[in-house]
Amino acid sequence: MRFQVLGPVSAWSEGVPIKLRGPKMRTVLASLLLAHGRVVSDSRLMGNLWDDQLPTTTQAQIQTYASRLRGLLGTAVSIERQPPGYRLRFTSDSQTQFDLVEFEQLSRQGREALADGRHQDASNLLRAALTKWNGQALAGVTPHLATVEQPGLEESRLLTVEKCIDAELALGKHEALIAELTALVAAEPTRERPAMQLMTGLHRCGRTADALAVYRSFRNNLIDSLGIDPSVDMQRLHQSILTSEPTIPTTAPATVPTPRLPPSTRSLQHEPSDFVGRDDELTTTYHVLADSAAQDGPATMCVVNGPSGVGKTTLALRTGRLLRNRFPDHQLLLQLGGKTTNPPTPVDALGTALNALGLSARQQPDTLDGRIAAYRSILAEARSLVVLDDAANEQQVRALDPGSAGCGVLVTSRFALATLEGTTRLPLDTFSPDESVELLAKIAGSARVTADRDAALRITQLCGHLPVAVRICGAILAARAHWSLAQLADRLADPERRLDELRIGDLDIRSFLAPAHDRLPDHVGDALDVLATLGTRPFTCATAAGLLNRSVSATLDVIDELIAAHLLTVHHAAPGHYRIPELVVALAASRPTLQRTS
Repeated sequence: MRFQVLGPVSAWSEGVPIKLRGPKMRTVLASLLLAHGRVVSDSRLMGNLWDDQLPTTTQAQIQTYASRLRGLLGTAVSIERQPPGYRLRFTSDSQTQFDLVEFEQLSRQGREALADGRHQDASNLLRAALTKWNGQALAGVTPHLATVEQPGLEESRLLTVEKCIDAELALGKHEALIAELTALVAAEPTRERPAMQLMTGLHRCGRTADALAVYRSFRNNLIDSLGIDPSVDMQRLHQSILTSEPTIPTTAPATVPTPRLPPSTRSLQHEPSDFVGRDDELTTTYHVLADSAAQDGPATMCVVNGPSGVGKTTLALRTGRLLRNRFPDHQLLLQLGGKTTNPPTPVDALGTALNALGLSARQQPDTLDGRIAAYRSILAEARSLVVLDDAANEQQVRALDPGSAGCGVLVTSRFALATLEGTTRLPLDTFSPDESVELLAKIAGSARVTADRDAALRITQLCGHLPVAVRICGAILAARAHWSLAQLADRLADPERRLDELRIGDLDIRSFLAPAHDRLPDHVGDALDVLATLGTRPFTCATAAGLLNRSVSATLDVIDELIAAHLLTVHHAAPGHYRIPELVVALAASRPTLQRTS
């Protein structure tokens, strides 16, 4: 059995093509293959198949496609129903080939050979990887899946081409590469690396005037389309060509000074395709960071702060995708473990960052100061976006600040990180009722939600309009097509059982709520349990002081700690009043005895 996604989505059994009729069948197969053995949720399959134009029989149709694929593919693979979706696995006794896996393996081996200086091996491996492509990747699938997945696959192909050309330039094959590089630069007029490679190849062939013309053309095009100048590395290459003697083509590689071409790092993935709302917040984060790409001062930092599960990471990924052309050199995502009991130290976080930027563990300094210097040296004068997700404290963020003009730093955290200097802060609140219902409809099906909007509003209200809780409800409804929305709302109505209901697959609402509660000092956690007996109705500090049998001053201290932990909110409609969110009340109701750490 052989599968292809690097071209028209296809499958063969013993050399005979399998008839995959229609783009939707190819889309389901491609979605499962691209997951590399992981579960693909029903909601993702729905989005890939129908975008936001969901029919009323979505679940039944997905089941039909899965059943048909099982029949077509036979025993070489297994397609398993595993809530909240489906998983495709290659059976252990099958001789299954998958072009994307082969491409990735050969490309990785080629990059390793290049890093070790084995240029001929690198060339052979990388050229072999590129032969796995047979036209436009994911041809024949639905427009939504193509839009989401094709750019990442094409980026992998282009990076492999660039690495291959690096190896072959090192072998002195510059003359043979001119035609390929000329076509690549024409196809990617704002991609800097191929233009630099073409300049290098032309200069080594003695065509210095042509090399300089490539620079002028690229610079003019970049200014016209993006309003920015070429990177410092490209300007240095241009200067080295201007000041060196023209080289005459010989059988041996010419010795022209060529700056090292730094590899681009792009570890930011796309946000979920069912992204909802956040227009104002997105505008703020975009403009704050976009302005930093062209400024001359220190790196610009924006901190998105809010409770766990409110959608901070999703907003950061959306912002990063929109900014990818503003920060072409590096787009780095680092997970800082703010929810965990032992988040990485600044030294460890820097080690992860340096590894992502191409510096292996044995090449890294051991000390904090040494790693900061190495990190900032790599990012110096590069236009880079660094996303620090789930930051635990200011020390992590300060260590990972590039400190360079033209860089942007986007931080998400449950904590205020109040002592960070020169930072734009953006508090992220829960969804509005309309946004909550919109997300529920995107996951569970718009027709189903529209038919019982009252129940949908009730569900989202019981979730406190917390995006991750709404997402869990959508996944539950998508997986259980026989449930009505009213049935789910009734199951959520009991606060003592609500958290047990809000879990499916790898999503469990407790994992988002419990860490903040567990970190409270004992006296604050005990106070929250008492205040939770008020339910979600607003109360004053005086009311809380009476319930807690404490002074107003001591009660205000407790209230401030609970607000900082996002376990209590200020009730803006009634000045001087506070309110406990629905799910925090449910958390307290479901945990009569708590194990807390101070």
